[in-house]
Amino acid sequence: MSSSLAAGALALCALLSLTPSARAGVYHSRKEALALAFPRAERVEPRSFVLTHAQVDAVEKLARAPLDTSIVTFHLGWRGEQLLGYALIDVHSVRTLPEALMIVLTPQGSVRSVRVLAFHEPEDYLPPKRWFEQFAGRRLGPDLQLKRGIHAIAGSTLSARATTRSVRRGLALYQVLFGAKAEKE
Repeated sequence: MSSSLAAGALALCALLSLTPSARAGVYHSRKEALALAFPRAERVEPRSFVLTHAQVDAVEKLARAPLDTSIVTFHLGWRGEQLLGYALIDVHSVRTLPEALMIVLTPQGSVRSVRVLAFHEPEDYLPPKRWFEQFAGRRLGPDLQLKRGIHAIAGSTLSARATTRSVRRGLALYQVLFGAKAEKE
C-alpha cells in the first residue's frame, strides 16, 4: 500500500470517528415494553380496531395530526377484573426515519408514560428521558403543544414535534374509541 493511500485511509478513519452516532436502533421489543407498561398485570389483551372514515376524521381533528392508518391496536393491562390502563404503540417518521413510541394511558385516559421503543434517526436527535416525563398526567387539550405546556428542546425539534403529535394521536384515539365508555365505568 502506498503511503498516500495509507494516509488517506487513516484520514477517513479519523473523520468517521468524529461523526455522530449513526443510529440508536431498537430499545425494547413489544413484549418487553408491555411488561414495563403493566408490571402488575396478570394479562395484557390486544384490542384491534378498524376505524371508520368518521372516526379517522374525529381523531385527526382532535389530535391536530394526521393518522397514517385506520387499523389501530391498543393493549389493555388487567389485574383480575381491574383495568390497569391502555398502551398504544405508535410508529411514525421523525425526519426521514422511523421512531416507535409506546404511549401508556391510565384507565381514565391521561398519560401515564411515554417510552421510546425504537429510534432510527441519529441518536443526537433523541430527546433525553427526562424530557419524555413531562407528558405524565397530561390529557388532550390546548396546552399539549410545544412551547405551551410542552417544552421545546434545542437540537431535537423534529423529534419533539413528532413525539408531541404521537401523544396527541394516542389521546385522541383513546377519546374516540374508549372515552364515553371509559367515563361510565
